[in-house]
Amino acid sequence: MTSVLFDRPMTPEDTHRSPVAPHAHLALLLGRPSPRWDAVADEAIRVLTGDRARTALSSGGGRVVLPCRDERRAAHTAASVRTALRDRPVWIGLAWSPGGEGTRAAHEAGDVVRLSRGLRLAPGVYRLRDVMMEYACAGSPRVRAAMVARIAPVVADAVLRPTLEAVIDAGGNRSRAARALFIHRSTIDYRLGRVRVLTGQDPADSRGLQYLRTALALHQAPASDAAAGVDPVPEVGGDDPGHRVSRV
Repeated sequence: MTSVLFDRPMTPEDTHRSPVAPHAHLALLLGRPSPRWDAVADEAIRVLTGDRARTALSSGGGRVVLPCRDERRAAHTAASVRTALRDRPVWIGLAWSPGGEGTRAAHEAGDVVRLSRGLRLAPGVYRLRDVMMEYACAGSPRVRAAMVARIAPVVADAVLRPTLEAVIDAGGNRSRAARALFIHRSTIDYRLGRVRVLTGQDPADSRGLQYLRTALALHQAPASDAAAGVDPVPEVGGDDPGHRVSRV
């Protein structure tokens, strides 16, 4: 059967090749694994795309590769996939390739979805532009390691971590964070002072809070697709018994 992505009959060797036609890569992550979600999602995507997509899905997320002539159409299709799967909280990382850049796009989509989860963003569709700063830091092993090490004492503290997360969720508004945690504003100030001592970054300062937000995202975002639960790019030859794999 001729593939709309490869413009010729598919072969097992296509697993390691990049589609020659413009296409979109979607990396999906569920809030928590859900039995049979892969079958439901696969059917919803099949109906939506008219059997044009390749999928590799599991109970916790997966990958979708489908033809899209431009980035605007790719974003529209990703939003439609999100709507079709709205019965579960799902994060989608989107990357578009004009053709011949499948490996780059696949890695980018996986990085974007991991970082969007790490940043505690709401379920939805995210692109590189939404996580640009974190993506740049994640791309440097030295920077990533330094920031993860800096935030580690806070992450390990059962009081300071939720406090910092509440301040981040409140956009730096400490009074709102205190109300969310049902504690006094002075308690928030005291805890953030401890965060400052441990990390050398002041969460009461916008620059310091951005640093801590990025460091926390890098700490929470796994460094690999496997650790995040994002399936590999869909294969063309041979089914993986651990995943649901569909082919065009």
